[in-house]
Amino acid sequence: MNLLSLLWHLQQTDLELEDKSQRARQVDATLANDPALAAARTAHDAAQQQLAAARAQLRDRELEAQTLDAKIKTLEERLYSGRVTNPKELDGMEKDLQMHRRQRDALDDKLLTQMDTVERGQKDAEAKMRVREQAEAARAHELAQLTRERDALAARLAELNATRTQTRGTLAPEALSTYDHLRRKIGRAVAPIKRESCGLCGVATPTGLAHRAREGNELVLCPGCGRILAG
Repeated sequence: MNLLSLLWHLQQTDLELEDKSQRARQVDATLANDPALAAARTAHDAAQQQLAAARAQLRDRELEAQTLDAKIKTLEERLYSGRVTNPKELDGMEKDLQMHRRQRDALDDKLLTQMDTVERGQKDAEAKMRVREQAEAARAHELAQLTRERDALAARLAELNATRTQTRGTLAPEALSTYDHLRRKIGRAVAPIKRESCGLCGVATPTGLAHRAREGNELVLCPGCGRILAG
């Protein structure tokens, strides 16, 4: 290869290195974190917590109902056993019994409402579990693909770095210095000549410069953007 062919080859290698390195960083970031899966897990955990709280409240209501049932049963047994004959005591027992029965009726409504809350919570938790399972399955598939891509990128990057080192080793320091300066300054250091113009900035290339660039043995700079011209 002549000088300009080597510089063009170096630029193509550098450009692919940048592209593959950027993709490798993206793959690593995706491997490290999955917002969709994290959101699905958080939503499911929250639904599970809400369901557990609803069930605990239902158990409290049921215990309260059992306590009231026991009180009502005791009062009914005493009231109708015939053992209590004092009218005042009987009247007090009757009032207590009616009060507990009202409380029990009101508690039935609360129990029905709470059972409905538990049922809705169960359905919500099951739905969010399905979403979580789907997200986990998708993540497992994605991880397998990303792992393969990461390995392929690592192999390609190793090849590119070896090629870059080899190519740079064949170039003169002056040519490398100009190339590196242009790369840092404007990104692409080497521009192809297209229709007798710079293929990147579009400024016309004088015939003499174009001829020298096509020979490829010296650095010929574009009069417009200052890039190295390659014929």
